[in-house]
Amino acid sequence: MKPSDLPPHGVVDPRTPDLRMRDALAYFVRRPSVIGLLTLLTGSLVARVWVGDVSRWDLLLAASLVAVHPMSEWLIHVGILHFKPRRYGRWTLDFAVARDHRAHHADPHDPKWWFIPLRSGVVGFLSVTTIAFGLLPTPLALTVMVAALGLGTTYEWIHYLCHTSWRPRSRWYKRLWRLHRLHHFKNENYWMGVTMHAADVLLGTLPEVDEVETSPTCRNLDGR
Repeated sequence: MKPSDLPPHGVVDPRTPDLRMRDALAYFVRRPSVIGLLTLLTGSLVARVWVGDVSRWDLLLAASLVAVHPMSEWLIHVGILHFKPRRYGRWTLDFAVARDHRAHHADPHDPKWWFIPLRSGVVGFLSVTTIAFGLLPTPLALTVMVAALGLGTTYEWIHYLCHTSWRPRSRWYKRLWRLHRLHHFKNENYWMGVTMHAADVLLGTLPEVDEVETSPTCRNLDGR
């Protein structure tokens, strides 16, 4: 690792064998994207409580976001993160977040690539904020922000933990850990979910391991 990528003084490297949960958490909460997510989540939650006027529509909106999350996670992973550069004459169309994700697949053990890039997080936050406050009254818009930021933080935590040396304890997490590692080391075209796999089931990207050949491009998404 580069010196700038090393854990802060006194914080355990998340790739250390026999990593303890408290050490994994200590590293996690110091990452810039996580600090941003937790700050925005706390601020949105405080604002939602302050505004009040809670109704059944808040529960319905939050539940709806959780329900569609597997599909949105799948679509973002497939359509944006796995986007391949396309040439149009002298011009090449590519996304910075896709380049970062290709680097993540090339070196999945490097913590630098385990977290949402800050620029992508800012774009995502501004997009959700604009849509929520443009279409909904303030109380419900704040509910959307709380739910969206909560889902984003959950994604960040589970994805991070899947790449650390901490090993699963529960059946639920063990499954997530196994499927995400299959995506990285077996075949990058399957197991596209991270926190949920309902969309994989629906869209046919959750095969049995022995039904899928090991891909030669797991670590080289652009195939070059």
